[in-house]
Amino acid sequence: MSVSGNGGSREAIKHTAVIGTVLQMWEKLAWDIDVFEEIQRAYPKEMQPLAYAAINVCIAASSLTDWVLITKCPSRNKGEWALIRDQLALQVPGLTMCRAIANTSKHYEFDEGLWHGGQVALGWEEGDEDIPSTFVLYHDDGQSTKMAFNSFQELKWAWWNTLVAEGLTEGQKPNPEWHQNKMQAIFGEVTKNLPPHTLHPLPQGFQTTKTVKEET
Repeated sequence: MSVSGNGGSREAIKHTAVIGTVLQMWEKLAWDIDVFEEIQRAYPKEMQPLAYAAINVCIAASSLTDWVLITKCPSRNKGEWALIRDQLALQVPGLTMCRAIANTSKHYEFDEGLWHGGQVALGWEEGDEDIPSTFVLYHDDGQSTKMAFNSFQELKWAWWNTLVAEGLTEGQKPNPEWHQNKMQAIFGEVTKNLPPHTLHPLPQGFQTTKTVKEET
């Protein structure tokens, strides 16, 4: 594999079309999390799509780990890779969970990895007049239970901060191209969406500021 200086594989894009760097893989992770959140909001009564989207988030997070490994240590030294994995697990809460879920979903075999006793659960939450009833996905590590909606946001930003700390990207608030396009599709360009101004003639006898000043 040929690894470029900016933390990317020149060959990978032959299969991914748009993903050739660690940063671009993070952008895919952010996309998968956004899809999960959209399903949670727009399809509250759908159980399977919510679970499918959550699995995709975990696969993306696990893949990002592999991209960082090969970027930081192209020689694939097992000892160095083990040290990097341990460091990433400390820097990115939820990463061991994601790798366990990703491995189980990919290999047709339960593999808890380092997520000992962890499990995923779907629950039905009754709503009220402000919030509709909805399915909610939970992650339980045996010590605490978190809503995936919240833990995935933590995962996204922990990964970003880690990539910055490792010198694999830079900046504080990334805004992927797909997100910019989404926001523009929703809100458009402000100047194009402003309603046309309707001008009315001034009331008879109205004095402008200039006229008032001249009389005083």
